[in-house]
Amino acid sequence: MDIRATAIGLVCTALAAVLLNGCTTVPVTGRSQLMFYGEKSDIELGEESWKEIQKQEKRSSDAGYNQALNRIGPNLAKVAERPDYKWEFVVFDSKEPNAFCLPGGKVAVYSALFELVDNDAELATVVGHEVSHALARHGVERMSQSTLQSLGGALVTAAVGSEWDSAYQATSNLALMLPYSRTQEYEADQLGLILMAKAGYDPAAALTFWDKFRELSQTGTVAEFLSTHPDGDKRLERLKQQLPAARQYYEKAAVKRGLGTVY
Repeated sequence: MDIRATAIGLVCTALAAVLLNGCTTVPVTGRSQLMFYGEKSDIELGEESWKEIQKQEKRSSDAGYNQALNRIGPNLAKVAERPDYKWEFVVFDSKEPNAFCLPGGKVAVYSALFELVDNDAELATVVGHEVSHALARHGVERMSQSTLQSLGGALVTAAVGSEWDSAYQATSNLALMLPYSRTQEYEADQLGLILMAKAGYDPAAALTFWDKFRELSQTGTVAEFLSTHPDGDKRLERLKQQLPAARQYYEKAAVKRGLGTVY
């Protein structure tokens, strides 16, 4: 038996056990999460990152894009039920179709993305997905995983020598880090679907949006945006399964906006 290989396996197994046990749970899905950082630090980190991002990015002056984002953004923020978040919705000029939400409710959509959405409900799909990453604390979860991964690497190096560190990193990435990335994306899809439905947007628009992105990804048009996202066919299949539950939230929405404004 190769003692060094066995040591690597044991460390990866131990890390997997910690990740699976977790110490917090995701809203709705109930999945256990590993968290080394408190939520207050999430919001503080988001505020600091937002300041730096605004120094680097140029705000879009397109009135239509800004009106659309600030039309649907507050509706999603209201049903997110996070009064401690200081919500902001900003459009940045960029040729890359992308969007993000930082902890604390700092939401940005890049102008190129508006060329790929046909109505408010499709925009709510994107923004709801990104807001859900923040609500589920996915970014800080990844930081916690990285911290644990680094700790494991140090243990392997101490146990069997630095020449095995690269092997450990490759193994832990494949076995632990990448599956969590896909899990988080599926989770953001599910939470985002519910969020847009609660805000009164037809959740069926999520299917048309992601189907369109699935087709565009085959041409490479949105390859960067989808680089960490799950397979398009699998994503659509899951969303179809989750649509009936989302419709229940939609039926209970105080205001039914349907597709909203069509662009």
